[in-house]
Amino acid sequence: MESEIAKFGLTAIYLFAIQYLTRIGVKISVKLIRHEINESSESRADSLVYKVFGLYFMQSYIGVFYHAILHRNFKTLRQVLIQRLIASQVLENLMENSVPYLKYSYKKHRAVRKKKHENRSSKSKVQVTSRVEKEYLKPLYSASIGEELEDGLFDDFLELALQFGMIMMFACAFPLVFSFAVLNNITEIRADALKLLTMLKRPVPRAAATIEAWLNIFQFLIVMSICTNCVLLVCLYDQERKWKIEPGLAAILVIEHVLLLIKFGFSNFVPEEPAWVKAYRVKNATLAQNVCSKQLLRSISGKRKVKSEKHE
Repeated sequence: MESEIAKFGLTAIYLFAIQYLTRIGVKISVKLIRHEINESSESRADSLVYKVFGLYFMQSYIGVFYHAILHRNFKTLRQVLIQRLIASQVLENLMENSVPYLKYSYKKHRAVRKKKHENRSSKSKVQVTSRVEKEYLKPLYSASIGEELEDGLFDDFLELALQFGMIMMFACAFPLVFSFAVLNNITEIRADALKLLTMLKRPVPRAAATIEAWLNIFQFLIVMSICTNCVLLVCLYDQERKWKIEPGLAAILVIEHVLLLIKFGFSNFVPEEPAWVKAYRVKNATLAQNVCSKQLLRSISGKRKVKSEKHE
């Protein structure tokens, strides 16, 4: 029991250290992006997302791949998956909620001290009660990679992508790993709601046609999960490492190719936007345009009437 607790503790320390070491690479990526020639801010943001995700992908999965493919120790692999998921989820939830709360508490404490210093003569208790004051003191909903390119959705998407990859790429080694993700996501819904409503400033809405670079990242993780699970099945089947083409290995290769064909078939032949959704969207856009044009005509006709009345 003590050894298991020690393993979880060491895993948490490792993840905590890696998070801060990875931020060095993130800062370098941000500086490189500033020197790139991109068509728009969206392409700059996408480029940064790809670079940062690549860094987190390497630091998150390199140890798991080591146990899965080189060592082929599936018992250790299951333990590593459990430790990573539990430790990372607990650590991320603590960091997500504690850091904004501490920032808000510190700013609130400074504001109260400043008010006390300004109102020395007053003996009444100084508090920050105004809703505007509280909103002003809350930290921004910003990303860890830089406020100028991404908002706080970057960190949320990154967390989901890493969790999705951890579950999908090693599913055949430990199928029940998804249960940890389900529990985490249930608590994450309420934790994010608490964070957005009480601890952070309201995020500024921004229009986006798609989830942009993250869609390609999830597509990449799906392809990787098919290949990784097939490799794990090969390792389970060929434990003696003979690498002979036998019916079992041939079946695994056929399954891999079939799954890849299904995936790319859905990606290429199934539209991202169904026809009825597109028609409904076009209809709404047309109605909105008609309403705007009618309002514009009314305002123009009203101005003309006013001018004619003045001339009369």
